[in-house]
Amino acid sequence: MSTLLAPFGVKTPCPGVGLRRALSGIPVLSVHYSARPDMRGETLEKEQAKYSSKAFWQQEMEGRDDALQGQRVYPEFDPAIHVIADTLVPRHGCRYMAIDPHPRTPHAFLWVLVDQWGDAYVYRELWPSVVAGLDRTLNDSEEDNRYTVQEYAETIACLEGNLIEWHNPEKPDEYGVYRRQPGGENVVYRFMDQAGKGFEASDEAHLLESYAKRYDRFGIQCVDPKKSHHSGEDAIRAWLKSRAHDLRGIWPRLHIASSCVELQTELARFRYQMMSKWTDTRELKQQGIEARRHLIDCLRYLATGELGYLRGLAS
Repeated sequence: MSTLLAPFGVKTPCPGVGLRRALSGIPVLSVHYSARPDMRGETLEKEQAKYSSKAFWQQEMEGRDDALQGQRVYPEFDPAIHVIADTLVPRHGCRYMAIDPHPRTPHAFLWVLVDQWGDAYVYRELWPSVVAGLDRTLNDSEEDNRYTVQEYAETIACLEGNLIEWHNPEKPDEYGVYRRQPGGENVVYRFMDQAGKGFEASDEAHLLESYAKRYDRFGIQCVDPKKSHHSGEDAIRAWLKSRAHDLRGIWPRLHIASSCVELQTELARFRYQMMSKWTDTRELKQQGIEARRHLIDCLRYLATGELGYLRGLAS
């Protein structure tokens, strides 16, 4: 440390304090947690225990820009804690869902129920890909499934115990009205990735329009989610984090039905980017790799949606 400070004519004031010049020549003062005399022994161990993995500690407290590369984005996810039998999902609560449309892969859908205590239960997923729930990627020789927005809309209504009432069938101005049936689910809000406004559903025999507009015309009305990846990741981690529960002991806010295998697969596989060669002059962006994360994206939209329990809207 004294060698590092020597060019500035400054003596090391205490361990953990450093001074260097940035490439622009501007002096940069850094203070490490070791500068605190109390950050030793049990106190240090307690602070480290607050982080879900050693990599997150190294990034936040040790200043390692490359600490997260190759690490799981959601190390908090533990099937033994977060995955429950479908029969344990409450039958009554406020229901929400999210849609992640994409022109080259099947659209993804995720449903969440929030109970009166604020716990969130992922009780249904839909991503009709040939590799859904499998720990492998689609081969170049394979062709994935393709469906129209009309088929998706009808499937959504059917899964929710409701139906789409169609008007002007087989005509360019065909439209649908979502009709809730006795005993059917009441979905409070649906969130759709804003990209749905940019992707054109040009492969379907209707007017040229975006996926968002077509879903709306076919009875599936959606609102825009919060799009920030970082805030979305933090919101998912907050749901995954275990907390004290008066009756159940250590209990997370997020619970995933065992039948939702694709979301479980994505949470277990999703990792941060790797850099082939790291240098001081090149910053590694701590972002998840561009891999299969369609259900994770849906979960982000829901986790940042400020979902709550409203008695009058529960079903």
